[in-house]
Amino acid sequence: MSIVESTSANGMFRLVINEPWCKGCRICVDLCPTKTLSMEESPDRWEGVVAKVTDMEACNGCGICEAECPDFAITVFADKKKAGGDA
Repeated sequence: MSIVESTSANGMFRLVINEPWCKGCRICVDLCPTKTLSMEESPDRWEGVVAKVTDMEACNGCGICEAECPDFAITVFADKKKAGGDA
């Protein structure tokens, strides 16, 4: 278990999952509008599952997973310049 970082091919979005903090509650998976995340079996954990990025190219950087994670296990970084934002 470690901190896992995923970056979209165009570099606009980056998701960081701190696996030791993930308790496998599924909130991030259930709320992700683009189905970027899924739960993966992890038999070495008492929870039995952990959140994983399964389709980083689907990520739109909305940050719902980060905002709703009760354990602060997910961080979303969005490059607003590349994404066409104001920054």
